[in-house]
Amino acid sequence: MKKVHLGVLGYGTVGQGVAKIIQERYEQFKEMIDVDIEIKKVLVRDLSKEREIKLDEKVFTLDYKEITENDEIDIVIELTGEIDKAYDMIVSALNNGKDVVTANKAVVSKYFEEFTCIAKEKDLNFLYEASVGGGIPIIKPLYDIVKLNRVKRVRGIMNGTCNYILSKMTEEGSGYLDVLKEAQELGYAEADPSSDVNGDDTLRKLRILSTIAFKQPIIEDEILMDGISKIKASDIKLLEKNGRVIKLIGDTWNEDGTIKSIVQPVAVFKGSYFSSVNGAFNSITVEGDMVGELKFYGSGAGMLPTANAVLTDCLDIILENQKTETHGVGCDLEVKSDTISGKFYIRYEGDNKELASYADEVLSESPYVIITKEVEFKKIKQIVSDDENTAIIRIEDGDY
Repeated sequence: MKKVHLGVLGYGTVGQGVAKIIQERYEQFKEMIDVDIEIKKVLVRDLSKEREIKLDEKVFTLDYKEITENDEIDIVIELTGEIDKAYDMIVSALNNGKDVVTANKAVVSKYFEEFTCIAKEKDLNFLYEASVGGGIPIIKPLYDIVKLNRVKRVRGIMNGTCNYILSKMTEEGSGYLDVLKEAQELGYAEADPSSDVNGDDTLRKLRILSTIAFKQPIIEDEILMDGISKIKASDIKLLEKNGRVIKLIGDTWNEDGTIKSIVQPVAVFKGSYFSSVNGAFNSITVEGDMVGELKFYGSGAGMLPTANAVLTDCLDIILENQKTETHGVGCDLEVKSDTISGKFYIRYEGDNKELASYADEVLSESPYVIITKEVEFKKIKQIVSDDENTAIIRIEDGDY
């Protein structure tokens, strides 16, 4: 029977989920695939901390090199949530001949090309299914789609925290801060939620998916971004009267031979597909020229869904079902996100003549709420800058 040793970097929610699944499915793994899977070492910050999922105390270490440089370890699972430290650990693991699996979208997004190239050169695996969409299988299906399709568009609700907050505000009429506090108490939002609510988390996931989909690097700086922290209950009520609900959506598409990519709150029609994705759930759609539009839906986070995605990658490595794929040769299209335009719902305080000049419809004058004519998103952002009293929401006219 084949023996496979895992080294786990980080033992938080997902790390413990990995251990839990292995403990509960240990005999099944042995019977089903004739493999004995064992967690050999786990990196932690505090050796004395009590943990829900128990492991032998000898397994824990404070030194990541006891994992990345350990000749007995076959696969390194990186689950720290760090960026720079995670980079050092992943490179160390690859340079020491280890296959790597990660759920860390921040480090994958920042160093995507470098990691995949190192893995390819060394004939190793660098897999990251859990970095986008939690338990939703999307990375492997997307690689399959691009083999025969030219992708026209990738878009979706990719952050469960934001979707939970917007859903609760819509259902209950509650204010943003009240729902955020509730989300933090329930564990849906971090103590510092800025990465989620400002849009960074969605942007990183969109960058990964877009790079695979369009077979060329689409880096973070090429994606426009706006978050949900300025949205108020009054915005939701006004848009509800117009038959719309607000969702934070990441969107990359090919428009007339150029790539455009943005993360922003979007007012979609009630009854449209994304309007029905509620709570902490995620959904991603991919449109190919041969396959049409495919929809992927499920839990975007959580201990077991994310751990399931991590261990599925591990099983693919063990069974040699998958090798690291680079993005390959794409169309080499120019990324021109700065030219993204549309109609926008804007709420702002005071008399702003420049904003008012773009108004196509005035919904309120205290505070001012307008629906703009067609205008570039970048122009609106330049006018309002970081004004805390101004919310911008894209008005989507099509079937989103």
